[in-house]
Amino acid sequence: MRSKDRFHEIDSALKELQESITRIEGMDTDELARKVSMFREEIYAGISRWSSIELARHSGRPVLDDYLSGIFRDFTELRGDRIGEDDAAIKGGLAFLDDVPVVVVGHKKRSSRGKDHARYRYGMASPSGHHKAMRLMKLAEKFGRPLITFVDTPGAYPAPETEYRGQAFSIAQCISTLASLKTPVIVCIIGEAGSGGALALGFGDRIIMLENAFYSAISPEAFSSILYGDDSNKEQAADALKGSGRDLASEGIVDHLIKEPVGGAQNDPAAVVEATGQVLRRCVSELLKMDREEIMRQRAAVIERLLPSKG
Repeated sequence: MRSKDRFHEIDSALKELQESITRIEGMDTDELARKVSMFREEIYAGISRWSSIELARHSGRPVLDDYLSGIFRDFTELRGDRIGEDDAAIKGGLAFLDDVPVVVVGHKKRSSRGKDHARYRYGMASPSGHHKAMRLMKLAEKFGRPLITFVDTPGAYPAPETEYRGQAFSIAQCISTLASLKTPVIVCIIGEAGSGGALALGFGDRIIMLENAFYSAISPEAFSSILYGDDSNKEQAADALKGSGRDLASEGIVDHLIKEPVGGAQNDPAAVVEATGQVLRRCVSELLKMDREEIMRQRAAVIERLLPSKG
């Protein structure tokens, strides 16, 4: 399906039709509703990678606050980078996953059910946000708590002042900290995961990814602009990047793929949060049963595979 077909608009219209059919009185509408449901499923099964990106950016998709409130209890937010400021694009703190104490940190793109994206710069972190994340990572290690990250950002904040303050270096520090952290690390990719901003929170011992989330080094629009001078070929660029949850799961890069409701996560956010929580619990339980040395050995093996060959 091409982007001009506007998958999410078509699915919204079909969903509305399906709901209207069920409200018709005086006639049996089960068969008609079933056919509309099957049509929705058929369209959804064949969506393009660009359509997945549109769903990953959907304004109704569950965001960090939804996962914090739906999965964890007794969350206590910790603010500030202990250097200069508090970056609202990164949110984290101490929490409990059932009875297991954990540290949670993630990109905050907007408030739950809010339209305040600009307040959080669409989840694009500055160096202060990355320093805050590193502070939380080190707290997890200090107290022996599993670290759980949520990735949902178009990339790091692309402003001149952030470059002057060492944006690239702060991202590299985050990646290095995650790689050496002596505690289990679980990554949840819940939306758009772009460039270095995603990498800053995107390396771990287990990676969970939603079906229509998209993880890539560059956005399709930027890829198209570099090659063709504008974003008119963004659909082809998305196909070349192959960064959807389905793509990365098939390549073995993602450990657990969370299936989304027909039409995308925005159609049943509670179910998506619940499914993510169930997988998180399995991952935490599995990693806590492993020796720390074994976790570090497995992590080192992953890093070795990612490094360029010396030959």
